[in-house]
Amino acid sequence: MMAKGYTLIELMVVVAIIGIISAIAYPSYQTYTCDTFIGQGVADMKVCALGLERFYSNDFTYVGATIGGVCSAVSPTQGTKKFDLTLSTLTQTNFVVTATPVGSCGTTMTLDAAGTLTVAP
Repeated sequence: MMAKGYTLIELMVVVAIIGIISAIAYPSYQTYTCDTFIGQGVADMKVCALGLERFYSNDFTYVGATIGGVCSAVSPTQGTKKFDLTLSTLTQTNFVVTATPVGSCGTTMTLDAAGTLTVAP
């Protein structure tokens, strides 16, 4: 009578193939999620810029604005945040919103009153 089943070598080949596929797929997934976090950080900075513009339309200056006052809805609503938003420059006619990464994903970004987005190298 013939025994049915897989040999140890066949199982090891399958494990090796899964390992190779995982080694390729996981870094691609990390890059994809990191790009998503950066995109969300840019969106949050633009929401803050809109809040600063509303503040300016009431007071005709950016001086006195705070992150908590103008940026009430910052991502994510659940989970850990990926960027810290700060107002690094506030003058009467200009502002700079800075997004600093919390973890290893992303880079420091700034957005000014003219709408210029700068990504630090």
